[in-house]
Amino acid sequence: MEMIHTLLDSLGHLSPITLFLSITLITAGKSTIGISSFLPPASLMLIFIFGACLPLYSPIFLWLATSCGALLGSIISYELGRSIYRFPRLKAWVKRYQSKINRVQQLLKNKTLYILFISRFLAVFRYLTPFSAGLLKLPTYGIYITSAISALIWSAMFVLIATGVLSIAL
Repeated sequence: MEMIHTLLDSLGHLSPITLFLSITLITAGKSTIGISSFLPPASLMLIFIFGACLPLYSPIFLWLATSCGALLGSIISYELGRSIYRFPRLKAWVKRYQSKINRVQQLLKNKTLYILFISRFLAVFRYLTPFSAGLLKLPTYGIYITSAISALIWSAMFVLIATGVLSIAL
């Protein structure tokens, strides 16, 4: 319990720029293939951070940092998917997710933007879907716009939960 209090206290003493960059990088990590597996669940991390920071920072500040990170993570995953053909060593890395990637690619061929939007709200698919879209070399413009819209809504949900405006019954 003491460790949690220390962590909460240290979050309150970060400069706004440091906190913004930290939240952006954490959220980008949770939205990037290969990094997300090493971090705790996004929902727990973000609600914990928001709970600690909301007394000191605006919800809009936290929403913007989270949205930037979520979009950055989707862009990185998409670009990694596109670049895999240039780096043969990465192909072996993809085999870990191959069955899920095949399923996502099949869905993407039929309803690209809809699937990309919905995947933001599903843990593993948050990074696999943009990655698969990159593998399929789907048009960048539509992927980026859809990722931005879903990131804005996804991060708004976490801010609304942390502020108590939105509640989740378990």
